[in-house]
Amino acid sequence: MRLSPGKKEDRLLSLAPASNGGRVLKIAVTAPPEKGRANDALLLLLARAFDLPRSDLSLLSGGKSRNKLVLVAGEPSALLPRLLSRIAALPEE
Repeated sequence: MRLSPGKKEDRLLSLAPASNGGRVLKIAVTAPPEKGRANDALLLLLARAFDLPRSDLSLLSGGKSRNKLVLVAGEPSALLPRLLSRIAALPEE
């Protein structure tokens, strides 16, 4: 994921090309990049967007970077359709 803090609203923006040839989920949050606030806002936004408890999400890497890796806990067969359908609805760059 690529996070943009300090924006006008919290929202999932798009899927964009990543430097490694894959794709990255671009996300905006209103929280500033101070004291972990943007990271907390990211996890709350993802929990709402994917209809998951906040406790099921944790930041694996990228605490001080725009590029993040988030762990989503749960049963993959139940999670994957939900996550993929929400992500598929986003515009691509």
